[in-house]
Amino acid sequence: MKRSGKRSLVSGILALSLVLAGTGYAYWTDTLNVTTKATTGEFGVEFVDLGLYAQYGDEARNGWSIIDGVGDNGYVNDGFFTRGSSNYNIIAKPGSIEAYKNRAKGFNSVEFDAKLVDAKVIKKGAPTYVNAKALGSGQIEINIENMYPGYAQAFRSDIVNVGDIAAKLSNLKVDVKNADDKMEKMLGVAIYVTGEFHQSNGNQYDVFKLGQALGVAPEDMFTMGGVQFVRLSALKGVDLKDKFDKNEILCHPSDNRMDIFLGVAMDPDAEGVYTTGTVENMKDNDDALTQNKEATILVDLLWDQFNVGKGIDAPANILKEQNK
Repeated sequence: MKRSGKRSLVSGILALSLVLAGTGYAYWTDTLNVTTKATTGEFGVEFVDLGLYAQYGDEARNGWSIIDGVGDNGYVNDGFFTRGSSNYNIIAKPGSIEAYKNRAKGFNSVEFDAKLVDAKVIKKGAPTYVNAKALGSGQIEINIENMYPGYAQAFRSDIVNVGDIAAKLSNLKVDVKNADDKMEKMLGVAIYVTGEFHQSNGNQYDVFKLGQALGVAPEDMFTMGGVQFVRLSALKGVDLKDKFDKNEILCHPSDNRMDIFLGVAMDPDAEGVYTTGTVENMKDNDDALTQNKEATILVDLLWDQFNVGKGIDAPANILKEQNK
């Protein structure tokens, strides 16, 4: 009886020794964890609030919206189509386009329209337009049919940043298609881009002026209603980079945006340089060369991220030590 008790005691001591030996070879451990999540932003600029000129009271300056030769004045004043801010998705005051056609009935058969191509409600950008569910698009299509010498018309649109990164206007290109030499001489465009509400540039500021940027010769432009229109022939192969001032559009939630004003006109050519002119001074030109013709004018506004060319060569910080 005593022997068995002794064996049990020895066995118990050995078992305890094994347990202690096992715990002696384990260590306390801990873990620190760094989780880095990175997402990419979106870059985008769109046209919104497209309309006939002028849509707002501050754009109406007792000037013209259409020059057509109709009536005693020969032009439509710049308040004719003004609709205010009640609806950003229509191009003119309700009924005003029909009113113009009635006014011009019997004098011309001009048809005109401006639309945002594949327009969709913008989800980001200037709160003014997001809250109003304004339509936006990357392309404007303007059609003017049955123009004639001495006809001019102006349009306008806002440009907003619908991305997460500020954008800067870096270049503007104009291309002309389907136009022969005579049409390129007789048709002209005027382009003026202004900015609004930039935090560093004030409420209203100039961004781009086509006539000033080109510095074209007098024979490459004509004037109607106090506006210098650059002939299409003078716009071929023109590089306009570095011609922009204060050209950033901040990203949302800023109301920073730009306005673009575009005019299209046909030289009155009363002196008969390209047409037969007037009966008082008729020239031996063929009017058929400028009738029933077509021209497509493509205006591309080219945008970069605001930080292009910045920050890459910044002074090094402590992380440079990891390079060695």
